[in-house]
Amino acid sequence: MKNIIPFTKELEFNTKVSEIKSISLERDFKLENESIEGNLYITGEYKSHEVSVNVIPFSFKIPFTIEVPKNIKEDTLSLEISDFAYDTLEDNKIKVHVELELDFEEQEEEEPELLESPQEEMDRKEITDLFEEVENIKEIIAPQKEDEIKIPSEEETTSEEENIPLDKAIIEKEQVEEEYTNYHIHILKEGENLETICNMYNVTGSFLAEYNDINNLTVGEKILIPSEDE
Repeated sequence: MKNIIPFTKELEFNTKVSEIKSISLERDFKLENESIEGNLYITGEYKSHEVSVNVIPFSFKIPFTIEVPKNIKEDTLSLEISDFAYDTLEDNKIKVHVELELDFEEQEEEEPELLESPQEEMDRKEITDLFEEVENIKEIIAPQKEDEIKIPSEEETTSEEENIPLDKAIIEKEQVEEEYTNYHIHILKEGENLETICNMYNVTGSFLAEYNDINNLTVGEKILIPSEDE
């Protein structure tokens, strides 16, 4: 990012200035938080009278401050003199005009890391625990895998009362796969009881008792309610 910074300053000499014989400009600077602090040094020689053969040295120090962004990359900062001129005013004054070219790059601001509030952390932990409970229940009541279904051999089909025919085994396998695979997790609210939960999900108390401890239900209690696939 380049910027031209102009300066104008009147300089007063101790004696009359008849002629400026030589003049030069130098600068120094340093970065201080959100500003550049520096100085301009104007030096040279002049004659106080036109007919004089003597020259008088002069030196002026001009401090300056330039406001800059806080996130400057310091190693990219440069401040160079781009222009310098002067005008003679009264007998013992001149006006100097200086332009400084400021160049720098800004650092990219990092987005602040958002911290969870205590309530958000508790909610996230409760949801994680809830999913773990569901996964554990799935393992308990999940249907048998295909390779776990026993298909009877010809010898085992000799007694229809003790063995299952192949066609029946396939039908029962399909029925097993159609067992409960969806689950509702209901959190008990103020004013609710076992009867309202049964009516809400169209189930019986004995059905809920198979998956939950319904004897001591309290507000905030999580109730698991398996449901058939639609």
